[in-house]
Amino acid sequence: MKYPVRNFLKCCINSFILKKPTPLLLSFEITQKCNAKCSFCGYWRLKNPSLGLPLEKIKNILDNGYDLGCVLLGVTGGEPLLRKDLPQVFEYAKKTGFSTLLLTNGYLLPKRIHEFRGFLDAINVSVDFPDYRHDKIRGISNLLDRTTKGIRLAREYGVSTNINCVMTAGHSLKDIRQLLFMAKELDSTVSFEPVFQTPNLGGSILGTMSKEDADVVKINDWNFIKHVAEMLLFYKKHGYGKIILNTEAFLNLIREKADFICYPFSLQLGIAHDGDVTSMCVTGLPKGYLGNALTQDLKEIWYSKRAQALREKYKRCRLAKPYGCYLFCVAEPSLPFTDSKVFYEYAKRAI
Repeated sequence: MKYPVRNFLKCCINSFILKKPTPLLLSFEITQKCNAKCSFCGYWRLKNPSLGLPLEKIKNILDNGYDLGCVLLGVTGGEPLLRKDLPQVFEYAKKTGFSTLLLTNGYLLPKRIHEFRGFLDAINVSVDFPDYRHDKIRGISNLLDRTTKGIRLAREYGVSTNINCVMTAGHSLKDIRQLLFMAKELDSTVSFEPVFQTPNLGGSILGTMSKEDADVVKINDWNFIKHVAEMLLFYKKHGYGKIILNTEAFLNLIREKADFICYPFSLQLGIAHDGDVTSMCVTGLPKGYLGNALTQDLKEIWYSKRAQALREKYKRCRLAKPYGCYLFCVAEPSLPFTDSKVFYEYAKRAI
């Protein structure tokens, strides 16, 4: 996926040369409502999930985000496709200058993909297993079939797609290979990340989960992740380099289960369903509330003393190794700050 060159260069120069962090990604939780019941997620457990902000307020936040320097709008949830006005969100984002990305479970893709033609650059779809187990872990019947159909339609419309797999104790090396081959057959990229539990009691990736669910998905033997990483590194060098989205640095990181310097509030700006601005850390450190995009200017929030203090605090976080905290959307964007090869790999993809 190509990014707007002006803002992309601005982000790179500010973040890596001038050491003045500028967000590449504006991650917008556009709704809390979801039609799935993923065992490791907390959205569907919310008693009163919010549909999200009205369209006009979303447009104001997008204007603010682009002015701050954001390049990519990533719309997430919940399940964003539950919002009827989602095409208008992406249409406005494209007119503003963003590259656009939809994160979805894929169930509604076949029904709605045609509505986004010309407004949507890329889709990230969750696919955890290559068979019936995917429907089971996500809590929706016929999900895998509908998702693969939606991916095929998206590719016909020229929309880039990525399949993201959250690896759990229920996976095998065969499962990972099959997902890799599935991505190639669908003309898609694929990424992998290990599931983890937060240090908070009863915690999961996004919310609380039962002990029964936790025991099923929790990875107790990290040797499995090590073998997955080694296999993917092999495939990246033997014909799948453009298909596997994970960088070599990320795969080496999870293979060694090593700590890394975390930058969850340097290249990514998170907007919650109610306009709250937060970091994208989901472990034991403070969630990083910094203000609200409805009442404050994003530049004021982003460059505040509190924001800088949190960035410094996150750099000292050492929760990755003990808790397996390698969330793809946080760990991968953190690596360019300490590994120049990752930066060049990102740059080649972007321009």
